[in-house]
Amino acid sequence: MTTPCRSKALPLGLACLTLLALPLAAEESCCKDAAEQNQTWALSGLTGDWGGLRSSLQERGFDFTGGYTAETFGNPKGGIKRSMVFDGLLKLALDVNLEKAAGWKDATFRISGLYPHGTSGSDGKVGDASIFSNIDSYDTSRLVDFWLEQKLLDGKVGLKVGQMRVDDEFGLSDSAALFINASFGMPNPVVTPMPLGIYPVGALGIRLKVEPLEGLYALAGVYDGNPSPSDFADPTDGSRAHGARHGTDWALRKSEGTLYTGEVGYQRTSGSYPGAIRFGVLRHTDDFADTSGAPGVEHRTSTSSYYVIDQTLWQKSKESKEGIAAFLKGTMAPERSSIMSDTVQVGVVYTGLAKTSDSLGLAWAHNKFSPNPNNQDRENITEITYSLPVTPYLRIQPDIQYINHPGGTTVNNNAWVLGIRATVTF
Repeated sequence: MTTPCRSKALPLGLACLTLLALPLAAEESCCKDAAEQNQTWALSGLTGDWGGLRSSLQERGFDFTGGYTAETFGNPKGGIKRSMVFDGLLKLALDVNLEKAAGWKDATFRISGLYPHGTSGSDGKVGDASIFSNIDSYDTSRLVDFWLEQKLLDGKVGLKVGQMRVDDEFGLSDSAALFINASFGMPNPVVTPMPLGIYPVGALGIRLKVEPLEGLYALAGVYDGNPSPSDFADPTDGSRAHGARHGTDWALRKSEGTLYTGEVGYQRTSGSYPGAIRFGVLRHTDDFADTSGAPGVEHRTSTSSYYVIDQTLWQKSKESKEGIAAFLKGTMAPERSSIMSDTVQVGVVYTGLAKTSDSLGLAWAHNKFSPNPNNQDRENITEITYSLPVTPYLRIQPDIQYINHPGGTTVNNNAWVLGIRATVTF
């Protein structure tokens, strides 16, 4: 991710505001109306209720949300070279309940945008292939969501049309979402050369969700084969377009193929011992170059599959968020058309260690490369992280990662990556 110098000031400034917010929050708690103010922040974020305007708009169906994430990470040992980087991510969204706003029953609309900025710590520094920060991205403002969803049959069927992110709904794990390394999210472009509509890119598509019984569901989607040719290289020849990366490339080109996705699963989101099990498949109809380096060899289509098991192992009481949860997830892909053929991630999360909503997590990932001319073999990641709510609108997260074989080779020394992330909701 490339970064102009001017973009570094924003995450640094946010970090300063984060530190300033601590004494301000403490001072506010001494006031007689602190409890009421904290409740407002918990519901609305740092900017509050906008003098009543925000809650008034919500009653009419318009819900504005936003947040800013700032982080600093460094690798004091190992990798390509020792370094320290800053990254930031601004998120803004508008959700519209069309039944409240326009009398359109069981319909919703969403528009959202992102502004990632900063310096990549993986590219040219740590050298890891799996990207140790899940907000690492090319610097630019982007339109991500622009979709309409219609619910049918009392919510048992949902049809969504427009621009959307695949990783907002497919391959989810509540426990794995705590971790910062991108390996613990949806399969990224490093795992498969499929141009996927995942962070920070949205893709034009159609998604159908069916939930015949409570908790039992099926998802299916059809998406643009390459939603951003400037972000994703052509899987056939490796070429990359030189265009704007603003999420508004809505051309559907036959030469880019089509992405088909499907997932079935069962999930319990509340009650005793919530959990989920999911199985999914991704199939892309473009031609894919042979990753072994064989000249002129191409493969028609490429298919990857994944699984997710997410389960609460212990909880303090029924309906309580305090407890221990574990996850196991992984991907499987054909060696000849995928950069990585197999990945496995496993982890455990303890919620409620010091506060009811803090989380301490330990996770490990094993990413196996397909046979390739660069002799890349495997990359293993161990991450320990702790997410702590400081105020109702501010959360900090110190993080430690150990990356074995960065980039899948022994050319770079095993790396320690240390950092801290702060997230403010508006």
